[in-house]
Amino acid sequence: MSDYIVGIDIGSSKVSAAAGKFDKLGNLQIVGVTTAKCSGVNKGIVVDIDKTSDSVRSCIDQLERMIDDRIEEAYISFPGVISELVPNKGVVAVSSEDKEIKENDVKRVIRAAKIISISSDREIIDVIPNQYIVDGTENIKEPEGMSGTRLELDALLVTAQSALASNIMKSLNKAGIKVNGIVFEPLASAAAALKEEEIMMGTALLDIGAETTNISVFKDGKIVYNDHVNLGGSTITSDIAIVMKIPQSQAEQIKIKYGMKGHDENNSTVIKLKADFNNEVAVDLNIVKQIIEARIEEILILLNKKIMNSGYNGAIAGMVIVGGGISQFEGIEEFGKSILLMPFRIADLNYAGASSPVYATAVGVAKNVAELLKEKPTSAGAEFSKGKADRKGKSYKKDQDYDEDEYDEYDEREEEGIIGKIKGFFSEFF
Repeated sequence: MSDYIVGIDIGSSKVSAAAGKFDKLGNLQIVGVTTAKCSGVNKGIVVDIDKTSDSVRSCIDQLERMIDDRIEEAYISFPGVISELVPNKGVVAVSSEDKEIKENDVKRVIRAAKIISISSDREIIDVIPNQYIVDGTENIKEPEGMSGTRLELDALLVTAQSALASNIMKSLNKAGIKVNGIVFEPLASAAAALKEEEIMMGTALLDIGAETTNISVFKDGKIVYNDHVNLGGSTITSDIAIVMKIPQSQAEQIKIKYGMKGHDENNSTVIKLKADFNNEVAVDLNIVKQIIEARIEEILILLNKKIMNSGYNGAIAGMVIVGGGISQFEGIEEFGKSILLMPFRIADLNYAGASSPVYATAVGVAKNVAELLKEKPTSAGAEFSKGKADRKGKSYKKDQDYDEDEYDEYDEREEEGIIGKIKGFFSEFF
């Protein structure tokens, strides 16, 4: 068995992996990170198991060469965009005669919190403890060892469609990776990207990927809200390709190379590219920058509206972004501040060799698991990692399915606002 803790994040455009190892002081050291392109996932959903499996295998092969060790098992993140958080409670009587809360009591109350009605096509992926309550005393984090007669748990259940979860697991298994446990993606990203005081005071974590953007709100040390919009970095690429009349591949290269780098609008910078059929196309980089800014502004405003509608707007002191969708654009922090009028920063993972926000989720998975391994396995995450890794536990049904919103539908009232800017580009050129 390897001494490394390996975290894997499967996204719409890439698979990321991170390997960590405990040092002599018991601290986790990230010793390798890598990515591989992925074309088998669409908006967080595995649409091609073979392609996804090949991407996972390619990513792991690279990581094995970096750490010079074989990787046969790992922990994975579960996408927030295909999950739903459901609050529930568990209550049990303390079983020991001396009324001291044991590890088994904690496991029992976690199992009790899982007793809930869900639709036949969904299952419980994980349980996130918010607080334990002992004989009416609230806000207890570690109840084991305390005395009491009644133990309660306020928790959030992470649920997802069974078929979607199964396809993720099949992709890992086909790549030869045994899944030891699952970490809810927003919690993994937060573990790597957010400071402890940010999680306490109130922070929105924006995970901006290729096709989707996940938004999670953390307050008082716990996650209180999770949602998403179906827009990401690839949307910007498509805009550039359509407006400039160039292939997607060239649009992606232009986006990465020039991005939001400084420019002088009074002195237009034009580059010539070979497009389809060997036609030469003139690309104005000032227009490219305007396209990028307009689409990023749209994404940020839509996310801000989600927060306002959630009721947690007043609880947020700032925003932090992870993922590769827009985080690598030059000037994005100042641009975000000017749009949202609040503190806005790119996550700094503070790990040697893994500082890029692109690796936030994979690194966060490893860090999350490391923290659990250093503690006694009394948390829901630890229990799940040990006992539910094969994801064949019981699920409880409900009579009615969840009414899921379609987040990619826009309000018509936005026509004259930021979305009007996007449409303006297309109307101008076509």
